[in-house]
Amino acid sequence: MTGDVPLLEVRNLVKHFHVGGGLFGGRAGIVRAVEGVSFEIRRGETLGLVGESGCGKTTVGRCLLQLERPTSGQVLFEGRELTTLGDEELRPIRRRVQVIFQDPYSSLNPRMTVGQILAEPLMVHGIVVDRERRAARVRELLSHVGLLPQHAHRYPHQLSGGQRQRVGIARALAVEPALIICDEPVSALDVSIQAQIINLLEDLQAGFGLTYLFVAHDLSVVRHISDRVAVMYLGRIVEITDRKSLYDVPRHPYTKALLSAVPIPDPALEAERERVVLGGEVPSPLNPPAGCAFHPRCPIAIDRCREALPELREITTGHRAACILA
Repeated sequence: MTGDVPLLEVRNLVKHFHVGGGLFGGRAGIVRAVEGVSFEIRRGETLGLVGESGCGKTTVGRCLLQLERPTSGQVLFEGRELTTLGDEELRPIRRRVQVIFQDPYSSLNPRMTVGQILAEPLMVHGIVVDRERRAARVRELLSHVGLLPQHAHRYPHQLSGGQRQRVGIARALAVEPALIICDEPVSALDVSIQAQIINLLEDLQAGFGLTYLFVAHDLSVVRHISDRVAVMYLGRIVEITDRKSLYDVPRHPYTKALLSAVPIPDPALEAERERVVLGGEVPSPLNPPAGCAFHPRCPIAIDRCREALPELREITTGHRAACILA
């Protein structure tokens, strides 16, 4: 990590979706997907964003990319506020902020060869105009992600899942971005391939000075690649700190529950450790509970948790948690 000025700063990000009554009427409502999320990422850093499905982590990523316009809040990239920019003003920003999608098959155009897929952003942004130089750049990108030059002539359906995801990574690299948002980039892959892709991302980060927001639900994967980790629950960040502190001394009961579900390879340690089993279901973002959103499932909740919304406060230096009992 370099420099004191954050590459990306998110302030009180809110995203609500209005849902209608549907075909037969019914009551309209508001899905509170993201509620007041704030964090920053410094150059060369990887911030892991974890949580259960539906907690809002992917929506955060889409808001950063301005694929979804936030309801309120600020997104500052290299000191520039993105939420107020129009499509044309965002165009040069999009070259600096790229994304690797979760599903490497649906995110690639099945009617284009790999070479065409990688050449397209070079043409769109006017990076390489000459056709021969563009073809050379495509071969260079393929070598960066561990693919062969002949893969440029193949279609996505002719590649394995891991190879398709490598193409997705190469496409993100093509425009020489500063920040890459990795939206669960290994969750659709076999475990053995996951490790290869994580190692590739780390090598590319070291080689090109990349910065990552790594969105995932697998804490073991996040532990391997992240410098800091933010834990989300029902649209809010409930804990954020460096990787070591989160895994050694988690302060929020939800984080403790997530960590207790991660298997340990040593059978003796696995048998001895304390299990945190959560009851009930995740509340609906259409009708979140009052007070702390986690209190209906929390094993240590008290009456005050049902009334007051806990702020994300600093427990120790650099370690913040949204729990009144932390």
